[in-house]
Amino acid sequence: MTFTTLQNQLVPKINQALQAFLDSLDFGQSTNLKHMIAYHLGWRDADNKRGGTGKRIRPLLTLLCTGSFDSDLVSAMPVATGIEFLHNFTLIHDDIEDRSPFRHGRATLWKKWGIPQAINAGDALFSIAHLVLLDIAGNCGNLIAVQAARQFNQVCLHLTQGQYLDIAFEERDEVALDSYIEMITGKTAALIAYATKMGGLIAGVDKHKQQLLTKFGESLGMAFQVQDDYLGIWGNPKITGKSAASDLLTRKKTLPVLFGLRDCPEFRSLWEKPRHNTEQVNRMSQLLEDCGSRTYTQEQSTRYTNQAFSSLGALFPINNEFTHALNELCEILLNRKL
Repeated sequence: MTFTTLQNQLVPKINQALQAFLDSLDFGQSTNLKHMIAYHLGWRDADNKRGGTGKRIRPLLTLLCTGSFDSDLVSAMPVATGIEFLHNFTLIHDDIEDRSPFRHGRATLWKKWGIPQAINAGDALFSIAHLVLLDIAGNCGNLIAVQAARQFNQVCLHLTQGQYLDIAFEERDEVALDSYIEMITGKTAALIAYATKMGGLIAGVDKHKQQLLTKFGESLGMAFQVQDDYLGIWGNPKITGKSAASDLLTRKKTLPVLFGLRDCPEFRSLWEKPRHNTEQVNRMSQLLEDCGSRTYTQEQSTRYTNQAFSSLGALFPINNEFTHALNELCEILLNRKL
């Protein structure tokens, strides 16, 4: 069975679980809060009409890891649902903190309903994520539920630490490469690592396999983010959907930019100019390539990608349909054109 086939089967089930849990909650006179959450999750448009849904990659990873151990997906659905709710909590707050007016071509929650109510909706999702996660006690027992909840809160802390660093870096003239790696580990990789590890916890695998699952998810998240950093400067606009060197235009401090600021004085001189025109952006892109930043970023992407596939191979030497789909998903995520 291909990844696409399993994805088409599982994503509707994930959305059904998300919707069912949201519908089970009593919003009383705050029904518009529920509408705001449904809007952000992609189920409703601004006029409360039915909309689309996202890819649900993180809960998919949990279910695929659980299935790869021949374990029951029903037992894993509450934690998969909680992960998706938590992920969307972070997106709402990120949009506010970054003042992002659009997400996926639609007005962000804060832009449509204002910052105070958007914060409130994000906080509601944070609580909802914890509530649904605890439903795993029904199939897996209280001990597993407590372990999952404790690690869930640890991930929440890592997410906020990563976001803190991301915001703090905007005000800093100097950001070390190691500090940037710590930031994306918290902001991007931590939740993906939790998603993969929980697939094993629900399946009842031993601690060694849980550690491998954590390493797999962390490497997957890191590889994906470093690839994004690369594509934000040297990506093909027809593939990425963004203009060439978009990260330079928006003055985003990504891995290749930080490398250039450290190693290329001419790049730093251009970067520090208050505004960039197309000619300057093209020049900065070339300077980054000349100083070795492009090669360095490619090497880091390859390193994390190899780590992810190495952990995957150690975990699942024998394939079933879920393992095959998991490998295929990783190929899709990690072998984008660099």
